[in-house]
Amino acid sequence: MTALRVAAHVHSAWSYDAEWALEEIARAFGRRGYHAVLMAEHDRGFDQARWQKYQDACRAASTSRITLIPGIEYEDGDSVVHTPVWGEHVPFLGAGRPTLDLLHAAQNEGAVAVLAHPWRRDAIARYQPEWAPLLAAVEIWNRKYDGIAPNRQAASLAAAADLGRFAALDFHTSRQFFPLAMSIEVAGPPTAGTLTDAIRKGNFRPEFIGLPALRFTGGLEGATLQAMEAARRGLRRGIRSIKP
Repeated sequence: MTALRVAAHVHSAWSYDAEWALEEIARAFGRRGYHAVLMAEHDRGFDQARWQKYQDACRAASTSRITLIPGIEYEDGDSVVHTPVWGEHVPFLGAGRPTLDLLHAAQNEGAVAVLAHPWRRDAIARYQPEWAPLLAAVEIWNRKYDGIAPNRQAASLAAAADLGRFAALDFHTSRQFFPLAMSIEVAGPPTAGTLTDAIRKGNFRPEFIGLPALRFTGGLEGATLQAMEAARRGLRRGIRSIKP
């Protein structure tokens, strides 16, 4: 078994709200010591033909240093619940599907699914216990939405539902570069198949600066990061309130 450093939940210019080319992502994350990137493009604008072209583009952009794993971040009908899905030989599952329907479809195709940023737009209020057997993990730390501290509400949900924990960048711009990673133990080289199999078996853990990210969900370390994140958000609000 080999432990790979993996960046999770990354968007490229194939998503409607991101601009980085796949080749730029491969170079940037490779330089930062990642072995693979779990891509997660928005489902809007995709169909099976575009999904196939995208998978080909991910293969072309991968290098001997880093592998881009194609994936889709599926949304429910009003874009409240978001669910990244990865798998080998998985077709495009369709945009705007009800979450439970999507999760069943992903499982039937041998894919793995992760509940993304559950506090965004109070998505956690829609959580159903029926989802748990169909989910591999919950994002307890999403850099784009949670900032520089993990989300305690998401961590509590993962613990209560006995689900794995994911640390995700939700990368759209360089602002989301941050020392978060998933350490995933695989049997063989990094491919959609080996990584999906490892995630399904629970052979992963979230990390921050190379340490277990769960250390920062409580205790002094967690309180310190929470205080820093509160200060950061307060500073941003203050800057935005300044009128020229």
